[in-house]
Formats: sequence, C-alpha cells, structure tokens
Amino acid sequence: MRRWPPRLLIIASFGLHVFTAACYTRQPDMMAAFTVYPLWMWGLIGLALTATAYVFWRAPLSLVMTIIWSLTMLFFSDESLPLARIGQEAPKPGPAEEFMGQDTLRVCTLNWGGKKHNRQEVAAQAERVASYHPDILLLQEVHPWQAKMIADALYAHGGDYRTSSNSAIITRWKVHLGIHNPMPHSQHITLKLPSGRMIDCANFHLRSANTDMRLWRRSCWKSHALNRQLQRREVFYSLSLLKHNTPYPTRPVIAAGDFNAPATDPLHDLLRKDFIDSFATVGTGWGNTWHRRIPLHRIDYIYSSPLLRPVRSHTVIVPASDHRMLVSDFILMP
Repeated sequence: MRRWPPRLLIIASFGLHVFTAACYTRQPDMMAAFTVYPLWMWGLIGLALTATAYVFWRAPLSLVMTIIWSLTMLFFSDESLPLARIGQEAPKPGPAEEFMGQDTLRVCTLNWGGKKHNRQEVAAQAERVASYHPDILLLQEVHPWQAKMIADALYAHGGDYRTSSNSAIITRWKVHLGIHNPMPHSQHITLKLPSGRMIDCANFHLRSANTDMRLWRRSCWKSHALNRQLQRREVFYSLSLLKHNTPYPTRPVIAAGDFNAPATDPLHDLLRKDFIDSFATVGTGWGNTWHRRIPLHRIDYIYSSPLLRPVRSHTVIVPASDHRMLVSDFILMP
C-alpha cells in the first residue's frame, strides 16, 4: 500500500504536464479558463506533487518529473527570456538615451486606473510618469481632464493629446489626424514629427478580463471562452480600421495599451504577424504588469511595426495605479 501514494502523485504530475502542454500549445478557446493562468503556476503545482513523492517516499521517478517540469517552465514561460536579460540596458529616468549612436524615441503605456483621483493625486502620479520623458504616452482608464493635466505636466503646455471616453494618447509632437473608432475604448491617431515624418498610433483597451476563477463550474469555462472570442474580434476590428485608413506598412505604427489578456493568448497572433512585441524582444526583468503589488500577468504591451526597432524595454511601478507602466525605446528606421 505504501507504494501507491507516490505512484499516484507522480501519475497526477505527469497527467497535469501532458494536459498543460496540450492546452498551452494548441490554445483552444474552450481551455481559456485554464490557460489564462501563467504556465509556471501549473508547473509549481506539478513540482509540489513530485516533491511530496520524493520527500516522503523517495520515489525515483519524482526526480525525472522534476526535471521535466523545470525545463518546461524554463523554456516555455513568457517570463523566462526577459529574466535572462537582467543586467542588459533598460530605459532609465530622463530623456531616452542614444542607442549605438542613433537617436531613440520613447513610448510608454499605462492603465492609469485612477478615475477617482483628485488633482493632487493626478499631479503626483504625472510627475512619476514625466520622469521618464515619454515622447508618446498611451493611457487607459483616464478622464479627459486628467489627460490634460498629465499633458501639461509632461510637456509644459507644448505637447498635444487626444482623448476618448476613458483613454488618451499624449505626445510631445503634434497630432496630425484622428481616425474615428466606434469602439469606446480604442483610439487611432497620426502624429507628425518635426522632421515631417508620420507615425500612426493605436491605443488599445480591450474588454476586461474574465475574473471568474471557479474552474469547477461549467459556466466559468464558457464565459472565459466567450470573453476571449470577443477580445479577438476587438483586435481584428481595430487592426482592420488601421490598415484601411493608413498607408501601412509604409509608415511606422505603434499599437499599444491594456489588452487584458496574457502573452500566451491567441489574440496576440493577430498582432505578431505584422508587429514586434517590444518587451518580448528586448525587455529585461519581470515584465508582468498586473497587479502592481504582485504582478502575475503581462497584459500591457507595446507593439511596433518593423519601421520602429525596439532597443530597450522595462516595467516601472507607478504607485497610484494598479498596473505597472511599460516603457520601451525605439529606433526609427529609414
């Protein structure tokens, strides 16, 4: 009888690994409630099962499963590669520094999350953001009056900005054109640089993520699947609007914001076909942006078209927000 407990633990760990690998590789919508969690979370559960089998029964196969889980988390977790880059150059407070002798531009995105902030709180939060001297700042969950205060704090009445009902794009340059997007939480504008060159910007704030974690209920799985499908439609619609109203791909594009979806979600495939995920490419450190205190999910992104090459990326704590701010530096390609 003493042989059965460790065997059951190892079989359970192996079964969880097979199921996890299948779900995260194929990403079916019906498994969205499972894959919304970071892969390493299931890995920790699998390791706990094998560790129990080893500590109490010295089961030899537990070491094999430990190696399998460790390699899976090391090579397939979204967080692994940026953590491996710790020590590489990251965006610092102050103006964006040159990269290999070339000028860079700085883009930041932040879910402001402060609709109830008073003017004093907005000013303090804007000061933190302004310390990074963004050339383009994309905000979500922000009131128009807050966006004006932030723009004034960043550029001393010399910048420009555009707002929607609860999002804003603020820039040190002039807004040349705005494209109407009937979805209330997304924006499209075109900026004109002093050189005369144009940059298109799309500010995303997708529908809120499903927070129902009761995996034992069928309704939870259905609601997660439906939420993923609706988010994917939002991305598809916004990208279609962008491509039909701009000369893309002959003009640089920034597509950023709060996607309310983890990096493994299939909706990112719609973007990665034509855009570069700046943090995944050059980011360093812990890239998860929500929640600010215990960041378990990377749901804020800055994508760029190939005419904007990412060279640095990092996350920054902004105390009054429940998200971390993502900062990325780019080289504008000829």
